[in-house]
Amino acid sequence: MRWGFVIAAVLVLAVPGAHGQVSVNMNALDTLAPKPAAPVAPAPGAGQGSAPSSSAPSVAPTISRALPQPLPQSPPRFSGPLPLPPIPPAGPIPPLPPAAQYATVGRTTIGPLPAPPPEHAPAKPVLAPIVLVGPPHPEPMPPPPHVVDGAAGRATRIPDGLRVTFSADGAALNPATLAALREIAGDAVDEHAPAVAVDAYAKSDPSDPSTARRLSLSRALAAQAVLREAGIPSERIYVRALLAEAGPVPVNRVDVTFVPGPKPAPPGETRPQATQAGPPKATQ
Repeated sequence: MRWGFVIAAVLVLAVPGAHGQVSVNMNALDTLAPKPAAPVAPAPGAGQGSAPSSSAPSVAPTISRALPQPLPQSPPRFSGPLPLPPIPPAGPIPPLPPAAQYATVGRTTIGPLPAPPPEHAPAKPVLAPIVLVGPPHPEPMPPPPHVVDGAAGRATRIPDGLRVTFSADGAALNPATLAALREIAGDAVDEHAPAVAVDAYAKSDPSDPSTARRLSLSRALAAQAVLREAGIPSERIYVRALLAEAGPVPVNRVDVTFVPGPKPAPPGETRPQATQAGPPKATQ
């Protein structure tokens, strides 16, 4: 700054043809410079060997400003003990049962003992018997047997039953074999037969055994339908579909056999029930 004013004054004087009076104050620039800091006085009682420097400025305020200031401490949230909920007052203590209700075994006391039963125990409730409303659901009847006039086959009596023959590949009944099956079914009802066996046969074919088995089953179901029409329940009819080889006995047949059951006891007399050993054996 000082040299700027000096250069400006020289340029003004060097301009040709310019006339004027210029006054220069050399001390005016000194007033713009910052004043030096005052020397710091030494503390009383300082060492005599070190002399204080009068020209060095003080840097203590600058250093104290640069250091981080401590954060302000927040006041504590709770200044005293935490508050506790009030404790309800204790109720009266129930009295102890009398000593007679406790049993002592050796040095151990067991109790309290159960209360003695009342003198007059209450009567047990009597439940009413279950009464079924309406008759039980009847057992469905099987379809009627297939009857064809002029179908091959005949009926002959055998021990304990009846034998009905069929054609080689048929399972239909004719009117004669149907009447014979109804007659044997009536005899089984009259004799109180506990079980009726229906054994159907068909000629065995090693190349197609399933067809022969189905044909044998169709013949057995035809005889079973006649027995069901006579009133014999299905749980007392044992049906078997079998295969047989050619021999003296007809191969395509149905054997219906039964064993007479015990006669019903007269009124006022009871008899032990006979044990059922199973269905009758098949007749060869």
